[in-house]
Amino acid sequence: MNKKTIVLMASLVIIIILAAIALGTRVLAKTQNKDFKKDPELYKALGNHFAEKQDYANAIIAYESALLLGEDNNVRNNLAVIYYKQGKYSEAIGQLRTLIQTEPDNPGYHYDLAVNLVDRFRNSQEQNLADLHEALSEYEKADRLSPGYSHTKENIEVLRRIIGISNN
Repeated sequence: MNKKTIVLMASLVIIIILAAIALGTRVLAKTQNKDFKKDPELYKALGNHFAEKQDYANAIIAYESALLLGEDNNVRNNLAVIYYKQGKYSEAIGQLRTLIQTEPDNPGYHYDLAVNLVDRFRNSQEQNLADLHEALSEYEKADRLSPGYSHTKENIEVLRRIIGISNN
């Protein structure tokens, strides 16, 4: 079974639970009898609710369910943020790479990808220098797209020193 099938099966199993929770939190109160299983916006709202409550496990399930029903960059970005907060850098990196494919001119996605690559390097037992090289490239892309974006120049300089790349 592939990951998408597993997520779909898990989503179906917990739809009733999520619907009950959503009803309890009044997320569905304004849906005017929409079919919960077919509306990614409801899963997105439910994911946002869980994320606000820092219930990341349920937020991930809701967001992944929303993505199964339709692509949404905000949902995918929210997933990346949650994965980052949990220290699941590889999962966050996967979400950010997908976002960059759909929106390559968004400096925030490049910047966030770089942050996750650096943190994966820093927190991994098996450090891979390729992560730092890719992070440097992503910081540079973010800076080209939006000069001075969120301290990119400083991060570029630090990574160049760490990697041993001269500015000349």
